[in-house]
Amino acid sequence: MLIITRGFKYSFKVWKDPDGKLWIIDAHQRRKALLGLRSYGFKIPEIPYEEIQASNKKEAVEEIAAYNSEFAQKNPDTLLFTKYNISGDDLAKFHLGYEVKQNDFSIGTDKLFATENDTTEIQEDTVDTIPQEDSDVFARPGDVFQLGNNRLMCGDCRSKKDIVTLMNGRVADMILTDPPYNVNYEGGGDSKLTIQNDSMENDLFLRFLQSVFNVMFSIVKAGGSFYVFHADSEGENFRRAIREAGFKIAQCCIWVKDSLVMGRQDYQWQHEPCLYGWKPGAAHFWNSDRKQTTIWNFDKPKANRIHPTMKPIALMVYPITNSTKNGDIVVDVFSGSGSTIMACQQTDRIGYGMEIDPKYVSATVRRYMAMFPQQPILLERDGNVLSEDDTKKIVLCQN
Repeated sequence: MLIITRGFKYSFKVWKDPDGKLWIIDAHQRRKALLGLRSYGFKIPEIPYEEIQASNKKEAVEEIAAYNSEFAQKNPDTLLFTKYNISGDDLAKFHLGYEVKQNDFSIGTDKLFATENDTTEIQEDTVDTIPQEDSDVFARPGDVFQLGNNRLMCGDCRSKKDIVTLMNGRVADMILTDPPYNVNYEGGGDSKLTIQNDSMENDLFLRFLQSVFNVMFSIVKAGGSFYVFHADSEGENFRRAIREAGFKIAQCCIWVKDSLVMGRQDYQWQHEPCLYGWKPGAAHFWNSDRKQTTIWNFDKPKANRIHPTMKPIALMVYPITNSTKNGDIVVDVFSGSGSTIMACQQTDRIGYGMEIDPKYVSATVRRYMAMFPQQPILLERDGNVLSEDDTKKIVLCQN
């Protein structure tokens, strides 16, 4: 908000390489804030910067480190501490005229500069926020909630009007979604949660998928990856609809759960397939090494209290970090419990979600508030953007 009201009061510290390319050495949090403002539709002007006079990137990083007495969490791939093996002794060569706090580098740079992309550090939650009464459901069709840098709309992903509103002029870098499986699934426990569009005749379900994947194809950039969870029993319909929309299916990954899901079939299900591919027209982006496999071992939630097919956040983080970079937009047109948005929040990505059921939108907003209480939440309703205070009154059903 300070950037909006006061403008750019401080310049970015950058280093210019021999090819003339500018590298941000400091102000990564400001960069993150600017990406968020851009996602809200703000036009970002030219950014003031101050060039660091250094012979190479390592020296530039060392100089900034010497001047900073405290370290925020940084991305080691950006600051290059590990690559250049920077230690406290390297900082001593800068004679600043005052005492610089010496950080203990012996504990390892992984602790000083923890990356949010490490799924072992991803925060899961035990939030039980599904509204039990109609009076607890505050979301309405057409509502758009700005959750930090993320957007969540209560709408129908087959509606051109709704999808245009959600995207707000932006293009998706990746799609990660979990459509209805057409298996008439009902959640366990007392809540007996259900999913819209989860019990159709075969031809009707195929047409439903075709309309959905045509929309997905229209909003993702060329080369943008997709990950689509689905049921094995509907694999033929999913593959057909995805290919007919124009996507390339590259592989099928398997989420292996830590326990089975009890059902009526001879063999109890303990996995879910996830189709992976991309939109042709450009090279797809891969952000990992060549040691990743099609088998994904992640524990399933102990209870699906928010949504009947709730996905663990760490599971969603895995493909997000493999196929996008910081600041990229990840779209989930069947947001459900909001796990994709929760994963984006923890990995410096921007999540755009669509969910047709107001009760699951309401649950997701409350889940986000519980997990990230410091993040701003705004509501766009009937063409107006409500203040944060007014939004929270609605979310907490105080109006």
